[in-house]
Amino acid sequence: MKNESLSLCVKCGTCRTMCPVFRVTGEEGGVARGKISILQALYNGDTRFSEETLDFLNRCVTCGSCEFVCPRDVPFLEIIEDAREKAVDDGQISLAKKIALKLISGNKGIKGTTKLAHLIPGESGLNFKIPLINRHIPKPGKPLDSILPDYSPSTGRKVFDVVYFPGCAMRYLYTDTAKHLVTVLNRLGVGVYLDFGQKCCGFPHLTAGDRKTFNTLSTHNSDRFSAFKGKADYIVTACATCGSALKNNYNLPMKVLDINELLVDVLDVHFGERTDGNGLATRFHHPCHLLKHQQVKTQPERILSELSDYEEMAGSDFCCGFGGSFSVFEGKLSRQIGDKKAKMVKQSFAEAGIKKEVLVTSCPGCMLQLTDSLKRNEIHVPVKHIIDIIFEQMEEPHD
Repeated sequence: MKNESLSLCVKCGTCRTMCPVFRVTGEEGGVARGKISILQALYNGDTRFSEETLDFLNRCVTCGSCEFVCPRDVPFLEIIEDAREKAVDDGQISLAKKIALKLISGNKGIKGTTKLAHLIPGESGLNFKIPLINRHIPKPGKPLDSILPDYSPSTGRKVFDVVYFPGCAMRYLYTDTAKHLVTVLNRLGVGVYLDFGQKCCGFPHLTAGDRKTFNTLSTHNSDRFSAFKGKADYIVTACATCGSALKNNYNLPMKVLDINELLVDVLDVHFGERTDGNGLATRFHHPCHLLKHQQVKTQPERILSELSDYEEMAGSDFCCGFGGSFSVFEGKLSRQIGDKKAKMVKQSFAEAGIKKEVLVTSCPGCMLQLTDSLKRNEIHVPVKHIIDIIFEQMEEPHD
């Protein structure tokens, strides 16, 4: 723990304005400055790791909202990761979390977990212990490595090649979206490499304090990426969490780009303005790991403004409450945050009229959480990845 980082916080409370946990619970221990006060007491020897202390540490989505608005640039994510690492080193981690982290550290474990989550009915007794089981999740289809080749060449004039890192959710749950991404890039002159020997990006392990496993996964993936040096120009992802991990915690031989950055900043793709918005009304949920971790905001907004009747949603940057393992081990709190977000979505579409309404985002984790939150609140608005919107518009005939 870096004491100088803790001392940067002047307890101004600005973080309270954006923290999703605080805005739901109103508890000082739920917000960044409250956690920092607890950690200062812990490292000064005034207190020790207790069940209550660990509870406060775990009640953090690691969305980065506090850092995003902090006037002192307090590196809270680094602080919380270090504190959780110390807790893990001290043996303060539940058996359930150990098992979960172990399962997602290998591809076979992830594949089996997604199938299990779909097969177990919500009314089973397991729902209490594994909240994710009773959520609305897409039915796992065939793994991506069984439906896409290692390399998909461009179908038009070739511009360059990229390595696509799909991440766990795209590889095993949202496989159609992953296929759409490859198709879209191929049509734009981009060849796409896929390396199915890569594993989880390790972000869930890092934020849980299991730095040892994160280092193992990041080293493995980095070595695999090195094989594409000289063959591909960029590493591309369409998962905000994976993008954050690769950009901020890896040392890679190529530049990492979110798909929105590639389309707008590099390829400068324009889809043409539709005077009627193509009969489609869209709002965009800014994934925390994309906006607050990678500073990507205007690119998806430009794309949607060209493809639809797009308006910025009030609370578009408010965390959806997923947070990976947070949604499993803090299920009730995760759902409460999701309910708050769902109300924002409903209000935003209140004036959409007769147009087809779609909530768009650019992270599979957010897609899962938002779909579940909207269905639970009986708000009948579909949730789609921005790549799916682009693919559908490319497929439709236009005058």
